[in-house]
Amino acid sequence: MSVALALQILGGLVALGLGIWLGLPGRYDQSLDDVEKRMVEGSGQSRKVKRHFTPLAWVQRQLKARNAGPTRRRGFHVEHPDEH
Repeated sequence: MSVALALQILGGLVALGLGIWLGLPGRYDQSLDDVEKRMVEGSGQSRKVKRHFTPLAWVQRQLKARNAGPTRRRGFHVEHPDEH
């Protein structure tokens, strides 16, 4: 076994361990009563969401604009037996 292979295996194990550790749920120091009180009270302020431009959002907006024309029915149409 070469040194490079051993380092790759060790790096993979370290990356796996780090991924598992980061994926664990957060640890809270507050009691459940404190959390419940805070949820009932609320923050008192509503935050305005700052919008960011992303290329994916631009592509999705273009798709919506392109499909805004008249709609066509595709596939089959299901009718109730009493409609005839």
